[in-house]
Amino acid sequence: MAGISVKPAWQEYAETVGLAILCALVLRAFFFEAFKIPSGSMEPTLLKGDHLFVNKIRYGIRVPFTTTFLMRFAEPQRGEVVVFRFPSDEAREHVRQKREEAAANGEKAVECILNFDEKDFIKRIVGLPGDVVEGRGGQLLVNGEPMSRTPIRRGPAPDRSGRTAYYYLETLGEATHQIREDSPPGYDEGHDFGPVTVAEGHFFAMGDNRDNSADSRCWGQVPLDNIKGRAMIIWLSLEDGQTGEPGIRWDRFGMPIE
Repeated sequence: MAGISVKPAWQEYAETVGLAILCALVLRAFFFEAFKIPSGSMEPTLLKGDHLFVNKIRYGIRVPFTTTFLMRFAEPQRGEVVVFRFPSDEAREHVRQKREEAAANGEKAVECILNFDEKDFIKRIVGLPGDVVEGRGGQLLVNGEPMSRTPIRRGPAPDRSGRTAYYYLETLGEATHQIREDSPPGYDEGHDFGPVTVAEGHFFAMGDNRDNSADSRCWGQVPLDNIKGRAMIIWLSLEDGQTGEPGIRWDRFGMPIE
């Protein structure tokens, strides 16, 4: 029909692909971001190979690809699992100061096995600004109050190391979740720390795998501006197979992160 121009197929395809890429960039910049669990530091809540979505507008809207907030909706709460940009400069300074303090007191510095080049971490919020956080006798205390934890089971560690892991049900704020320790009940060596006062605009974060997590106990606190969002749901979980081929953990598909 006269007056109607038909676009070439390649042009329609290019426009469709371009629109899809634009939508994906907008979603990633403002709303959601995918994150892959790189280690076992959050076991048993999150397993190595879990793929999850992070809600980036849970705490506010930022200028894309920066730490600057355009608008804030809420602040992280105790017990929430968050993804954050690792504060490498503050962490280096914190570790240096702790080593100097330990040397001056004739003590052994707490080992902090850490890759300062890692960009994003995932941990659970334990302490809020102004809180006093402490580990004493194997018990986590916040503002002098012991956090509720109940032994629930023991069994083989999921990392196939052959170790026996001890699992507890812990309550932080309104969040109840499992934590893992490798040392038996009553064995408190290495569990004590603090007391630490959480600075304004910062948070104290810990991994649920308490004996195998490099977190605020060793490298310091997390600035609010570094927190990218709250971990929400697992959309895929891949397990390293014995033959090198990954297996899918179907039972974890769609699992909310508590």
